[in-house]
Amino acid sequence: MFKNLLILPRKGEIDNSGNLWVNDFMDKELFKKLQAGRKRYQTKRTKERVRWEKKLFKEGFGEIKKLNKRELFLCGVMLYWAEGFKHKDESGLGLATSDPRMAKFYLKWLEKCLGIGKDQLILKVTANESHQYRIDRIESFWSKELKVSKSNFRKPFYQKTKWKKNYKNKNEYYGVIRIRVRRSLDMLRKMRGWLEGIAVAKEV
Repeated sequence: MFKNLLILPRKGEIDNSGNLWVNDFMDKELFKKLQAGRKRYQTKRTKERVRWEKKLFKEGFGEIKKLNKRELFLCGVMLYWAEGFKHKDESGLGLATSDPRMAKFYLKWLEKCLGIGKDQLILKVTANESHQYRIDRIESFWSKELKVSKSNFRKPFYQKTKWKKNYKNKNEYYGVIRIRVRRSLDMLRKMRGWLEGIAVAKEV
């Protein structure tokens, strides 16, 4: 008699997964009305969620406002702690990211806080080998985004890892940009001190 061999809820009931189960006793028109009501409810909840997300985003954005030089400096050090090259065998400052805005912030931090200009940078793209045919376009993307001459770029590195995930638009893939600072070993040594200073700093 039932359309499903599982034990069904009573007429018009919704199971634990949120799916409306229908058995032979339910009127089709009633089912359509219930489905329509459910869709209206979901639409309402989605709109409420979007409004709430926008409200929180606006509040968070407003709480940052402007960064003074010390705040900018500390933000940059924390960024380096997260994404910078810190291995004991490193010979200078370096950072890798796939986020253009993060890379722009890092370059601004280098200039504003450390006095390091773009002419002191060495850039290298890391990309999957399946995008080797696009490498000129990828390097041009980073050169334009960061406003750094392509003459500052070194030979790219290709990863041989096979992707398990299929990307819908492969033309939006720009790999990872690796940004190094020339002759910056002493600055890296100082960076290690900044990082330790933050790690053990006492609250005021």
